[in-house]
Amino acid sequence: MTRSGLSTLLSRGWRLATMSALLLAGTSAYALAYSPVAAAQSAAPKAYVGLFKDNSVAVLDTSTNQVLSTIPVPPGPHGVVITPDGRWVYVSSDGASTVSVIDTNTDSVAQSIEVGQTPHGLAITPDGSTFLVAGFGTSQVSAIDTATNQILWRLGVPNPHNIGVTQDGQTAYVASQGQNAPALATINLTNGTLVGTMALDNTPRALNVSPDGQELFFTVAGVDAVQVLDLATNQIVDQIPVGASPHLPSFTPDGNLGLVVAQGPGELDLVNPDAYTAVGTVKVGTMPHWTATTPDSSTAFVTNELSNDLTVIDLRTQTVTATIPVGNAPRKIVVQQATNAPIAGAMDD
Repeated sequence: MTRSGLSTLLSRGWRLATMSALLLAGTSAYALAYSPVAAAQSAAPKAYVGLFKDNSVAVLDTSTNQVLSTIPVPPGPHGVVITPDGRWVYVSSDGASTVSVIDTNTDSVAQSIEVGQTPHGLAITPDGSTFLVAGFGTSQVSAIDTATNQILWRLGVPNPHNIGVTQDGQTAYVASQGQNAPALATINLTNGTLVGTMALDNTPRALNVSPDGQELFFTVAGVDAVQVLDLATNQIVDQIPVGASPHLPSFTPDGNLGLVVAQGPGELDLVNPDAYTAVGTVKVGTMPHWTATTPDSSTAFVTNELSNDLTVIDLRTQTVTATIPVGNAPRKIVVQQATNAPIAGAMDD
């Protein structure tokens, strides 16, 4: 080969090597930009579903309606709440004495908080600074600081079951299922004191404060209607007829719609929270238990305890868009209202 031919060959080889290196670098950059980690950071909000008979929490991708994983927890996951930033999920276990703290970045249990036997419902203040535990077995309500996961105070309430909190985070209302003494208890959350109790004829089940903060909507055993309590006068001012055996009354984030699960017929009843009137009914699964709603108030998720699935409902059209098998006896559910939260959070040292 001549010197000129050798020079041309070497030059061509250098150019090919350079192009290959650039292509490899570009491929690496592309792979990094579209890696699973990057994709996870921009993922849609996740839902967390307590599976009472599986002793676990199912993690659902709300954009695909696929179960991503299940997280083992102690027996009988009962109450489930999530911090407003979507960073931490708290799960009480009816068959134990703990609340599990789930890190939503890793979808694993990061800590366990001892709260006493048979914890039932949980509630969290709107600012996410405190969550409350209804200690059914201890007849106490406990307040826990989410920054430290330490108990702030305990207060005696006979067999507390579920809890509702006002939008200002100052007051909680507790469904007290004390034997032969059903009642609603009112707690001042700033100092952990009992403001008063209101005796009821029937056992209270689930409850929520209305979006305008003026009423408490709650259900009681044996009455096929939602009770409306005026918080200023502490008087029941109305009731909204719904399907048999109503459980949770809840509201969309925009406050325009009330949702009530009726366990008897297996339906979600939709109500106008201002006019106290029914505006629609959607058939769901067997023994619906709880609801959660997407941040834009367009979609509701209903857990169905006996059909072992989750019903997804378009609230704009009042139609079912999906039915998702999630595991055995799904009860409570929460949906992230915010995503892409920073790694630092309540559990970080």
